[in-house]
Amino acid sequence: MLFACKKEQPQMNNEAKDPCDCASEVSADFEIMERHIQLVNSEIIVTDHVLGAGSKQVRFRAKEEDAEYTWYIGTEIETDRETFKNFGTQWIGSTIPITLVVKKEPNTICFPDDDGYDSITKTFNIYDQCHEPYLLEGTFRMAPENSTDSIDIEIEFKEYPPQNDCFSADITNFDGEGSTCPGNYFRVEKSYRYMSAVGGTNIGPCQSLSPFKTWLHLDGTCEMKYEYFKDSDINQEIIKHLFGRKLN
Repeated sequence: MLFACKKEQPQMNNEAKDPCDCASEVSADFEIMERHIQLVNSEIIVTDHVLGAGSKQVRFRAKEEDAEYTWYIGTEIETDRETFKNFGTQWIGSTIPITLVVKKEPNTICFPDDDGYDSITKTFNIYDQCHEPYLLEGTFRMAPENSTDSIDIEIEFKEYPPQNDCFSADITNFDGEGSTCPGNYFRVEKSYRYMSAVGGTNIGPCQSLSPFKTWLHLDGTCEMKYEYFKDSDINQEIIKHLFGRKLN
């Protein structure tokens, strides 16, 4: 049996496409995903580590489709393509190993030595919410997609009364004009590679800058989504979806 690619690319010439170009050996590779907060439709972030708070849900999803799956999570065994476990605060400071075994009929035409079996173990750490350094603190060079018109946005966590904790951040130059939205206007929800700042204000430089969402993806790219009103004019809403990288 020849395993064809699911999505064939259009042919630009008369050359026959090699059916093995997009084929791959059976793999047990999987993604570790952190649910941001325990609410329906909460962001789920592909990650390599987790920030623990309360009962933090961590999901595991095999990349291989239509296979037999065996997950080993501590003493538990699961057999679906995707599974999850909730980690309470007692796990903070722990390194968690997860093993996946995948079995599937191999593509022996393209990979004659593939036995259809693979096994991978990955580990991730569970950190406290105030773990330092926090990945999403620093200076980020950002621009709209396919644009070179970039700005540098700075995120700096500060302690503001009365909470005096690690969940407030100054956001500077979000408008490209050097304005700062002080952290006492925000309460930040943190995951290891994602944060959402909510709150905002109807006065001052941050005219309803909420929510302010930031991702630092596994490949090192940064993504930001936010909106704000310019010059107190509710008819001048600015919507931003930026991409870039962390400078420091």
